[in-house]
Amino acid sequence: MEKLGFLDIFMMVIYFIALMSIGAYVLRSKKEKGETESFLAADRNMGLFQTTASASATDLGGGFSIAMGGLGFSMGIAGSWLMAVSAISAIGASFFLVPKLKRWADKCKGYTTGDLFARRFDKKTGFMAAILIGLAWFCFVGGQIIAGGKLIAGTMGIGLSLSIIIAGAIVLFYTSAGGLKAVIYTDVFNMIVLFIGIILLLVPIAWIKGGGWQGLAEQFSASAETSKLLDWGNVSWKTGIGWFLSIFPVWFISIATFQRVIAAKDEPTAKKGIFLTGFPIEWPIFAIGTVLVGVFARKLMPGLTDAELAVPRMIVTMLPIGIAGIVVAGYTAAVISTADSCLIGPVAIFVNDIYKKLIKPKATDLELIKVGRIATIVLGSLAIFLAYRVPSVLSIVLYAYTFGAAGLFFPMLGLLFWKRTTSAGAFWSIIVGGSSAVIWTLLGNPYGFAASYLGWITSFIALVLVSLNTQHSSEEDIETFFPESKEIS
Repeated sequence: MEKLGFLDIFMMVIYFIALMSIGAYVLRSKKEKGETESFLAADRNMGLFQTTASASATDLGGGFSIAMGGLGFSMGIAGSWLMAVSAISAIGASFFLVPKLKRWADKCKGYTTGDLFARRFDKKTGFMAAILIGLAWFCFVGGQIIAGGKLIAGTMGIGLSLSIIIAGAIVLFYTSAGGLKAVIYTDVFNMIVLFIGIILLLVPIAWIKGGGWQGLAEQFSASAETSKLLDWGNVSWKTGIGWFLSIFPVWFISIATFQRVIAAKDEPTAKKGIFLTGFPIEWPIFAIGTVLVGVFARKLMPGLTDAELAVPRMIVTMLPIGIAGIVVAGYTAAVISTADSCLIGPVAIFVNDIYKKLIKPKATDLELIKVGRIATIVLGSLAIFLAYRVPSVLSIVLYAYTFGAAGLFFPMLGLLFWKRTTSAGAFWSIIVGGSSAVIWTLLGNPYGFAASYLGWITSFIALVLVSLNTQHSSEEDIETFFPESKEIS
């Protein structure tokens, strides 16, 4: 397999140096609202550009940017509807989640999902929510860095172990140095690299080398199988519903979404930033662009056995020297932008929900920052080690995601929209939904019924039944989330 040339590798090195320089700059910069506010909440003053770019770069991570090329290779242009589902979900979150979440964050100076649930319900429910979402996102860190390592190894010709160390060290350095503020600033830089590398360079070059739409139509019309690659309707309604049920809940429980909303300077900025992430950035720009790369790869290298290798192969075989390095940097940016967000979330939960609340409530600002930096290095290193060394890490990741999505989605909806939800209802909804999903997964998804669906059903039933049969506790704060209740009373 072809590898990148010296000039391409030089461009990659410059990119990595730039990322670490951003972290160093944030470390030395003046903190407007204190060290902890900067590390965990990015001073709560991020503008529209930073909010939008950071949310977009995070969601367009290794899963979407790399996998969408593979989906285009195997499924065709209709694969772009997968990211359209994510775009619709983001738009929904901007209208229904962001306003209440931002008002709570600004009023209560909250940092994490645990803070949110503790404020609305009680400390026990808040702690359970924090551990649940922290575990799920912790498991993603290593997987994202492994993806970045494989991309580097496959294009630069160096060993996988060294590639993983390089990618992981960069993420750990700037995240531990500047916290969420550094993560957001590097996300902005990564989003610029992504847009230039993928949309402005790779897509047009692939279009030219592949003969445009006419070139695709002429080659793919030769058989019934390939002719479907240019059919926008080449996706069943069952597949579409499956995509929706898998993606929609994530926007309402994602710790990355929470942190961008918390860091935004005001509610309109947060709302517009999440909306723009969905439309037009995710769909149509990146959805159609990344899928087209895969479609052209199907034309230019039809014998490729692994669809997800379509993008790396297109980079090293189709692009001119120097340009290829920029595009690889773009895809590396996608992976790293998700990895850093996955990492800073569990770090914030450990510092805020475990160390500050349980271990040392009177810890000073500087102590919390020191703990945060140590936690970043320890948790990040452990996540990388587990992802690389433990054979069953994929199963761990799937269990954690299933547990998180099934356990938190309906409690979150109850927190936001159903005033009758009680602390007992939310607590048992988390426990029952998450546990049933994991147990069903361990049993091998009997009857072909997805574990996440079972988790949602049991979580919903537990939330409604327990809430209707219990009363609000003295710890619950209903007025912050339903201010009209105070006016009525």
